[in-house]
Amino acid sequence: MGSFNPEHAKVLEAMLKGIPDAKPSKMFGYPAYKVNGKLAVGLHDGGIVAKVGPQRAGELIGKTGIEVFEPMPGRAWKDWVLLTSNFEQNRPVFKEAVQYVLAETSA
Repeated sequence: MGSFNPEHAKVLEAMLKGIPDAKPSKMFGYPAYKVNGKLAVGLHDGGIVAKVGPQRAGELIGKTGIEVFEPMPGRAWKDWVLLTSNFEQNRPVFKEAVQYVLAETSA
């Protein structure tokens, strides 16, 4: 396991501050946010990961600052994206992740 960028921790907190359904937690030992006890957004070695579902992930991957999330090489998580830059521009993705997990856990 590597280490996360402390600047990403500040971004994560800023993006999720004030979203009542998102609760601070840990993922892989790194800062993260959970919704109804399930992971929604968190830090990883290369950036910030967000769970948006397979269809939305497919739409987002390839946009500036958004990549496939592979916690282990060759093992992509189909419901997740990795945000590496342009965090402010990609602000809606953070809220989408909270809404996605909220809907997923409320069903």
